[in-house]
Amino acid sequence: MFRLIYGSSKDFYYIISSMSKITEKIILNFTDEGINSKHLTEDKVMMGVISVPRDALDEYSLDKPLSIELDLGEIKKIFAKAKSSRSSMEISETESGIRITVRDEKTGTRTNLYLKGAKAEPQVLKEPNVTPSTILVMKGETLKMLVDEGLEVGEEITLRSEAEEVIAEVEELGKRYVAHLRNSKPLSKLEIESPGSARYSLPVLEKLASTLNFSDELEVGFGSGIPLRTQVILDRGALIKFWVAPRL
Repeated sequence: MFRLIYGSSKDFYYIISSMSKITEKIILNFTDEGINSKHLTEDKVMMGVISVPRDALDEYSLDKPLSIELDLGEIKKIFAKAKSSRSSMEISETESGIRITVRDEKTGTRTNLYLKGAKAEPQVLKEPNVTPSTILVMKGETLKMLVDEGLEVGEEITLRSEAEEVIAEVEELGKRYVAHLRNSKPLSKLEIESPGSARYSLPVLEKLASTLNFSDELEVGFGSGIPLRTQVILDRGALIKFWVAPRL
């Protein structure tokens, strides 16, 4: 059996909403290190990763590691109604799945949801073993604007880092869109270890951009011919990460 308390139901709303963009079900792994989940789309173009380390949890007890597969739609319903920054949440194991309790810390109101889920050994799925050579940090709404404007021209974007900027370019049927991304214009951070270039699908990037646009510090990493990585660290320490395969 396990039981945990996490101090922000708002964080979990973002976690559930982000994974619901790429799958209808989620496998939550409860391990000695904390909670995690990974999902690779059937076409292997996109991977979603969530992680809540043990030290980010207010309370955590676990008899033995396990995984539980749950319906994301049902979970999203409860967190959509309780995404206040003043709400905390508790998850505990039941015989048939889990119980989620969301508590409003100001009013003391509690909302309970019982979910059935298939239990198994913890999921084993590895992330891409690559290191981006270019790292950008921006607001989530900046990435969304970049993707939305690019989609008005075409469905494939080229990211290229050189000198002190990243150039984003979309070209199709005689039309062209170009954005120059520099430190402070509009990036809050830019690190280029070595110049690189890669092409990615804009419709795929749209899925993650639309769900991470809440973030004030969205990290984007890429390099020549390797998957693009986006990640956000939430207020209480949870992590949302997406990998997107490059177009060859």
